[in-house]
Amino acid sequence: MKRYALTLMLFTGLVLADEPQLLVQTRLVPGDTVMVGEALQLQVDVLTNTWFTSGATLAQLSLPGADITQPDGEAEHLSQTVQGQPFSGLRYTYRITPTLAQNFTVAPLTVRATPAQASHELSGQTPALTFRANLPAGFSPGEPILVASALRLSQTFTAHSGPFKVGDSLTRTLTLQADDTQGLSLPAPSLIGVAGLSAYPQTPQVSNRDDGRGRFIGGQRIDAVSYRIEREGDFNLPAISVKWWDSVKRTVHTSQVPAITFKATANSSYTPVFSVVEDLRQLGQPTRLYLPGSVLAAGSVLLLAALVYLNRRRMQQGITTARHWLRSRPPRKTWGLRPLNPVHEKDFPK
Repeated sequence: MKRYALTLMLFTGLVLADEPQLLVQTRLVPGDTVMVGEALQLQVDVLTNTWFTSGATLAQLSLPGADITQPDGEAEHLSQTVQGQPFSGLRYTYRITPTLAQNFTVAPLTVRATPAQASHELSGQTPALTFRANLPAGFSPGEPILVASALRLSQTFTAHSGPFKVGDSLTRTLTLQADDTQGLSLPAPSLIGVAGLSAYPQTPQVSNRDDGRGRFIGGQRIDAVSYRIEREGDFNLPAISVKWWDSVKRTVHTSQVPAITFKATANSSYTPVFSVVEDLRQLGQPTRLYLPGSVLAAGSVLLLAALVYLNRRRMQQGITTARHWLRSRPPRKTWGLRPLNPVHEKDFPK
């Protein structure tokens, strides 16, 4: 009986001593040399010879001269054999986009995780890594650089049907899509103002695109400008081009959308916004200006508020003086009067 008990104790000791292992592996994809504006992946594989019941905890990465996208918590499941022993784990990805042409050093990162059957939390460190970012050919220092594996630039022009007239509105929309590039990295298009057209830019729509399963594939930017025709004549919305670096073919390209031309004729029924001239013409009084009662009331309120604001110190001094006089004034003299219904003798004045 004692022999079986001793055997059980030895077996239990071996099980407790056989703690799970934690391996941390890193790599740079596509390599240790990239172009400024080109995304570089730092892949961190966290492996164990048991399994994980929860995700690993990774350190924040910061590199001066580069934009960093931290792992969003989503990890790729993987398995591999290390020295004949099966391991499984998770792959986390940092996206590094250099903004300067220089050498970079990624300091060691601490990774923490608790594999199944572990008695405590385990930790590991990634090795230090270096890479170089170069300026793409065809770009000058300080020039905005857009790097993508593919790029698409398109435009739409929406307006009413028929010939344009003064007072009509139209909208030009530009859509820029870049593969393997974050939406925030896409540059704003150069929208030049056109004489005779009032421009009203809309808020850009910037987003990232995925493959439908949550995997990032690129960015998108949509810019729209509404124009209002202020005079008759011929108009030309100039062509718009985007210069970018092809990370696949390793060459510089320029994508462009064509110019938009149109003609606007006079519109006899069109009244310019806030047209004082037309109001005077309708009144038949070219030298007099008519203002509605609401405008006069608003102007009076504003004038009164301005006077109060400008004389606030004098008014404050006057209020202070009045309060001081009320506090220090002599008491009023009271006159004794006979009560109408005397009850007690003390109610009568002596």
